[in-house]
Amino acid sequence: MGQMIRIRQQSGSLQAYVSMPLKRPHFNGAVIIAHEIWGLTDQIQRVADRFAEEGFYAIAPDLFSTDDVDRRPSQDLQREIFSPSAHVRYEAMPKLRALIAPTQTPHFTLLALSRLSACFEYVYNQPLVHQRVMMVGFGLGGDYTFGLAIREPRLLGAVPFYGHAPRTAAELSHIQCPILAIYGGKEQSLVRSLSSMSVRMHQANVDFKAVVFDDAGHAFFNDSNVFAYNQTAADDAWRRTLTFMRKQTGVAF
Repeated sequence: MGQMIRIRQQSGSLQAYVSMPLKRPHFNGAVIIAHEIWGLTDQIQRVADRFAEEGFYAIAPDLFSTDDVDRRPSQDLQREIFSPSAHVRYEAMPKLRALIAPTQTPHFTLLALSRLSACFEYVYNQPLVHQRVMMVGFGLGGDYTFGLAIREPRLLGAVPFYGHAPRTAAELSHIQCPILAIYGGKEQSLVRSLSSMSVRMHQANVDFKAVVFDDAGHAFFNDSNVFAYNQTAADDAWRRTLTFMRKQTGVAF
């Protein structure tokens, strides 16, 4: 359904996957999809296709466009990361940290957000989008979803899946759009932080709602990850995401 394109930006060109609704006189708006730490995978492209089937212009930028490193974890590493054994998960952490370390620097974060800003400008100016742009992100992309919401006042809505929000109300006060944050209850470190996050969001006057799926963990939406995928939670999260986005764009149900 979709195709790869290149978007020009000051630091070069950005590769992105675009999927558009077929045979429609107009779109329901646009959705930017920020991928997980593993990059622009087939699974993320399928998510873009699903949004297109719902009438949205969907674009998933490759935030590692100029990165030659393959960050996709092996099946063995995924099995260890999502093992029910705390000891096995602990032993896998050094491997995971080594894999993702280059993406954890302030420099890379700024680079990724600049790429997302370029992506926003591209879709914002598409004629059939009518300047109605939202964003969804997963894991690392969830972090960046909070980041773009702070950076871009024209964003209509944001849905970070298992994302970390900035710590200060001063940063959060720049957010102008509603936030629907989605988490798996088994990811206890993030869930424990939700209470204080909600307080900071309230202090910053952000329209913020968090949804926690108790029986799901990190990456529960990723149907290509047999160790983390939770279909019941993923289906419910998809329904909530679509309802939220349709509301923000004024699309009739």
